[in-house]
Amino acid sequence: MPGVMLGIYGGGGLLGAIAATRLHRHFSPRAVIIGVNWVWVALLPLFAVAGAPWQLGLIGAATAFVGPMWNVVIGTYTTTLVPNELLGRVNSVSMTLSWGVLPIGSLAAGYLLDRAGPTGAVWALSGFMLLTAVLATASRAVRHAPPLVSARTPADAER
Repeated sequence: MPGVMLGIYGGGGLLGAIAATRLHRHFSPRAVIIGVNWVWVALLPLFAVAGAPWQLGLIGAATAFVGPMWNVVIGTYTTTLVPNELLGRVNSVSMTLSWGVLPIGSLAAGYLLDRAGPTGAVWALSGFMLLTAVLATASRAVRHAPPLVSARTPADAER
């Protein structure tokens, strides 16, 4: 059953990647940053109450569906706003920070699982996600971020 759960979860990420290529044009970076965080706030507690592996897979698929939208919009935003001569440095710092905390998160998750059990760990993660969403929503930098000016292609002009 874990294979089915992970397959469903991965399918959500795949569908999200396909959808993100079209949907990212319709949402501002501000809406994606704030919206994706709040979607995760709504979905994460469901892991604590799901009873069957397929339910865990569906919840995971929903969380994985919105992740590619985040990646596409943030990547596009960075590439558009950062001058070319700084883009490599900005991306390397971004990746160092975001990937560098993964071992810390894994260690914290293991500690939470050991001390609070699976349900307690999910509730702790849900609380942390709520704090993250509140901070993103309240962030002046996020709320006042300049919008992306999308480049129209010749195909867009014909529509």
